[in-house]
Amino acid sequence: MQTGEQWETLDVLSDEALALRCKENDDEAFRLLMNRFFLLLKKRAADYAVPGAEAEDLVQEGLIALHRATYTYDVNGKASFRHYADVCISHRMCSVVRHVYSGKNKANTMAAPIEEAEDVPAGSEMDPQEILIRQEELTALEQYLRDNLTDIESKVLACYLNGLSYDAIAEKLSITKKSCDNAMQRVRRKLKSLREQ
Repeated sequence: MQTGEQWETLDVLSDEALALRCKENDDEAFRLLMNRFFLLLKKRAADYAVPGAEAEDLVQEGLIALHRATYTYDVNGKASFRHYADVCISHRMCSVVRHVYSGKNKANTMAAPIEEAEDVPAGSEMDPQEILIRQEELTALEQYLRDNLTDIESKVLACYLNGLSYDAIAEKLSITKKSCDNAMQRVRRKLKSLREQ
């Protein structure tokens, strides 16, 4: 857990610098990015929400896209991280909505494969209490995942959050693509169950 002073030190870093730290598995850097992007995630989710792809589910998908964006962002490119992440988040949510309307796998509409703005205030402009609440929620989520996911579900989720395709995950873990997909379906059901508690 970061002290207040350590958090303030991270808070002065740019989004691009935080993304670089995320590539080095700095969880606190990602927590801060999540706080900075939370309003954007909520807005994009509200824009794309449809029956079968509710806003809360889309925020979850957006967080996955944000995490993946930290690993795929090219710091030497011309786009800012905020713009790049916004595109990744929007594409992810659009993919989920397309999947809902495709008529395929309706029982598990949030299982779309990974694919590939308006300015929103950065996290530094958020109420400190809101930031603390978000930190506590993320900590609780991490604990829930440790307590409720099987070993294979944890491994598949970790690979998924690092941007690997189902094919790559299956090869890395020496399992079938179907087993990989089934594990992610179970993870999503458990997360949905947590939200409904």
